[in-house]
Amino acid sequence: MSRFTKDGRLMIPIAKRRKNVDKSKESAVRYVVDKAFCPNGCDLIDSETVINGFPGLKIRFKRPGAEGEFVISAIEGDFDKVILSGELIAGVKDELYCPYCGIPFEKLVNCRCSPDAEMVAVGLTPKLDFNNAITFCNVTGCSNGTFIKSGDAIRHIRLSSGY
Repeated sequence: MSRFTKDGRLMIPIAKRRKNVDKSKESAVRYVVDKAFCPNGCDLIDSETVINGFPGLKIRFKRPGAEGEFVISAIEGDFDKVILSGELIAGVKDELYCPYCGIPFEKLVNCRCSPDAEMVAVGLTPKLDFNNAITFCNVTGCSNGTFIKSGDAIRHIRLSSGY
């Protein structure tokens, strides 16, 4: 696989995770996001950046001294992303925002990968509804870095914390 897309953008595959993928899950049907919205209702689907055959979700990130944009895969369980500007650093938390209006994404729950990590929510409808959303961790390289349905995240947190 080339490190660059046809138009010269850097493609970031997470090869270590691919080695550990359960082959039975690899062939399972995956959910593909075809509509995604920020809390203000901006459309996040980026038809100009296609990852593994589908337009991705465009996200803006900021942390002290750095900012930029990236596009994540719209395929459930796919960690691939394309960096449009800036640099993501493994293990570092970034605040995530809408690339169009600048509003920060809502936090759904904390992630267990680091003390300040959070699972942010992206709506599947223009008006944010946590029951109809996807979520992913805002720490680069976290195993929750690919999106999961928000209801599954809430259920997992409740089961693992004993609520």
